[in-house]
Amino acid sequence: MRILLKIALGITFIFSSLSFINSANALDIVFAEDRPDLRTLDPRITQSRHEEMLIVNMFDQLISADSEGNIYPGLATSWDVSSDGLEYTFSLRDDVSFHDGTKFNAAAVKATFDSIVDPETGSQGAVDILGPYKETIVIDDFTAKVVFERRYGSAITAFTETELSIVSPTALDKLGNEGFGMAPVGTGPFMFKNWEANKKVELVRNPDYNWAPEYMDGSGPSQVANLTYRLIKDTSTRVAALEAGEVDIAELVPPLDMRRFDSSGDLSTVTGTVSGLPYSAFLNTTTGVFQDVNVRKAFFHSLDRVKMTSDLFFGYAEAAFGPISSSTPSYWSGNEDYYPYNPEGAAALLDEAGWKMGSDGVREKNGEKLTVFFPCLLEPDTCVAIQGYANKVGFDVNVEVVMKARQDELIFANGYDMLVIRWVSLDPGVLIIPFHSRNIPQPGKFKFNWARYANAELDQLLEDAESAETQEVKDDLYMQIQKHIMDQAIFLAIHDQVQTVAYNPDLEGVRFANGNWQMRMYDVRKK
Repeated sequence: MRILLKIALGITFIFSSLSFINSANALDIVFAEDRPDLRTLDPRITQSRHEEMLIVNMFDQLISADSEGNIYPGLATSWDVSSDGLEYTFSLRDDVSFHDGTKFNAAAVKATFDSIVDPETGSQGAVDILGPYKETIVIDDFTAKVVFERRYGSAITAFTETELSIVSPTALDKLGNEGFGMAPVGTGPFMFKNWEANKKVELVRNPDYNWAPEYMDGSGPSQVANLTYRLIKDTSTRVAALEAGEVDIAELVPPLDMRRFDSSGDLSTVTGTVSGLPYSAFLNTTTGVFQDVNVRKAFFHSLDRVKMTSDLFFGYAEAAFGPISSSTPSYWSGNEDYYPYNPEGAAALLDEAGWKMGSDGVREKNGEKLTVFFPCLLEPDTCVAIQGYANKVGFDVNVEVVMKARQDELIFANGYDMLVIRWVSLDPGVLIIPFHSRNIPQPGKFKFNWARYANAELDQLLEDAESAETQEVKDDLYMQIQKHIMDQAIFLAIHDQVQTVAYNPDLEGVRFANGNWQMRMYDVRKK
């Protein structure tokens, strides 16, 4: 751990109060992030949990949530909801400034939310999380009324999400959407300094920060003065850098290494079981062999998800069975009754569908092989395990490990049979993002219904659930939604998402943000 003596800022906005950083207690922290191909640090646009790893430390939200999903005031000190559930009136803090020195106020809330729904912004996640947004009315400088087209039962949770962070309108006007994504300006405990593509992103402490949510341990500026994210894709390199002391904190540490660190005590560890979408695979319903629902069901039955998860994660993750994780509100336990490991049943379904086993162990029908093209962006070891199980019943699964640019190219071209995904969310309303027909990708429109499944009944259920007036009604609607998805076998849950983090044992205050994936670095300090 290095003691920070001096920082020279390379950003546009210089603050005289930065002399505060020259403190004997100030720390440099280096965080090893596993994705080098970051593309934007704009919360309004991104859908990447890896980009949000940095964003969560540079921005604040109107409402804040701890790692358990408990709600606290954030940039809003209080809020009122109209009796019809259409209007949310926020009383805002009057002591907050953006990193560029401009004042946070109601106009900034309006500018942020209006820009999210502007098609020119190209929002990939926030536009759905903002739900049936209509407008924001500026009542006065520090009172904003957010109005929805219809009741939005997930609104309070939505306002805690990183994607709905409030951005500086001044910086946005000056830089434009693309420029803002490369040099973001928020109100959070850390400020953007520098981005060296595919290598590192540097943040520095916000010396004026004095509005941390009450569940945080500290007050005033963070003890971390310089926060560097090294972008290290290779897992062994990431772990080696951690053990050598070149980095202080590393994410996505392999379970075997986690077990070793837990046994030795050489490094501290923390594991987050993530709410939202589990690690799962979409099956493309519009092209290839998965157009047949029985072939999709056979593929599901071919996998021993419990053993596969145990073999890969050594107890750090559990098998998943439904479209949302068991830790997500409105989870339906009926998911667990679908598609147990049954290779004989899988074979019977394939026989019934006309796919007969060939002499090479691959099934055929009308001269066509039962081939599945599986581009794999996340967890290559898991993708290979899926391949091994499915091949045993006659599928010819071709796994191609890809970077995000290649995956995006295939999504726009509809050039895949299955794709993996995971998504952090505190609310079942996340299901509208990958399952509503409006979110089927199109050229130039990046969306997340990668099953390309369009069904008017499911669309209506998703919209009705979004507007549910009671928790009982909400639970019932999300049960119907999950049942529909399972009946159609379009989304194959594999295992719970887990975020495995190891760090220097001299540190404390390492904590998860809401959803248990991103890390809040504000409270990190030396023991």
